[in-house]
Amino acid sequence: MKNELDIASSIANEKLDVVIVDDTPDNLRFLVGILQESGYRVRPAPSGEYALTTSMKEPPALILLDIMMPDMDGYEVCKRLKADELTKDIPIIFLSALNEVFDKVKAFKVGGLDYIAKPFQVDEVLARVKTHLKIHSQQKSLALQNEELIKMNTKITEQAAKLEYLARTDFLTGLSNRRDFQELVQKEEKRFWRTKKPFSFILLDIDHFKGVNDTYGHDCGDVVLVGVSRSLEKALRGQDVVARWGGEEFICLLPETEIEGARRVAEKIRESVAGVTHKCDTYEIAVTVTLGLSDFGGDCSVEECISQADSALYIGKKEGRNQVAVSA
Repeated sequence: MKNELDIASSIANEKLDVVIVDDTPDNLRFLVGILQESGYRVRPAPSGEYALTTSMKEPPALILLDIMMPDMDGYEVCKRLKADELTKDIPIIFLSALNEVFDKVKAFKVGGLDYIAKPFQVDEVLARVKTHLKIHSQQKSLALQNEELIKMNTKITEQAAKLEYLARTDFLTGLSNRRDFQELVQKEEKRFWRTKKPFSFILLDIDHFKGVNDTYGHDCGDVVLVGVSRSLEKALRGQDVVARWGGEEFICLLPETEIEGARRVAEKIRESVAGVTHKCDTYEIAVTVTLGLSDFGGDCSVEECISQADSALYIGKKEGRNQVAVSA
């Protein structure tokens, strides 16, 4: 992010460009002369149309604008400049002779910031030009700082969202991690106490996963973990949640689902995983999973319910794997 000194220096180094609009040649020569001597870059404009053309082609830092001109008066020029996105923020100082009918209220209504009376006094012209250029410069500096702050805030927000995602996501599989899953379970438990609708857990483990790592290597083991994760996501319903519980173990939360509904989902998962092979190097690796189920009905804690699913999983492993087992 640019600091305030960088922004201020950038603005200070800009050429102070002033457009002077007056249909009287003597006035133009006089104003051009005194401003150029003071170090300003000056562009004379003998008519309203010319002023619009040159200002929109290359917007100046300030415009000195005569009011009484034959083809297009200063009020109309100012209106058009303020209506254009490119020139709407250019400060405008009106020029008017003391003996002319000068509607100051109208001048300010159409967008003018100040006025200088004719005949011109050199010190007054330079003082007003310097003042409004300084104000405009400060406003521009603040606008640039605000833009930088908005960019920085956007970046911080994006980084915070990314960190929050990483804090809740398993880095390998992209599934929810334990922390995220446990928070979602807490929300589901609160809903249970409102609705009295039970929910279920499926705890599953990849069968003989150690053998996969030992035979094909840990890189291939990671390929299998990712592939099984995608199979789980496809087999589950939209309202279900799946997380990596640790190692080759996964856990699913099935909201508002009794044990028989969970059994059907678990069987779908088992078949889905068994029906996929995972390509790693020249290998085609097939795996199965064993699944343990339990449901939460308010008669035990969530932790005890997950422990019941784990016990069912252990029984399924003991009875031959690649099956669905339900807690007693």
